[in-house]
Amino acid sequence: MARGDTKQAALLGLLSCVRGTTIREMTDVTGWRANTVHSALATLRKRGWEISVEQIEAEKRYQITARPETKPAASEQPRPGA
Repeated sequence: MARGDTKQAALLGLLSCVRGTTIREMTDVTGWRANTVHSALATLRKRGWEISVEQIEAEKRYQITARPETKPAASEQPRPGA
């Protein structure tokens, strides 16, 4: 999970909005170029985040639809042979 003061955290915040966000909004907040935002979205997807894309009029809106599954702590995992 991203720390609260990082660009990735800002990106996750935008993607978590009810109305979603656009590439332009993400580039404005992070200062990244559009290709870097697309790369960050691909990385989030590889890490298990589900991100939907919806075409609304002339713009695409991106939104998180599911968070990655968290693995139980080592102390909560069953021991082999138990």
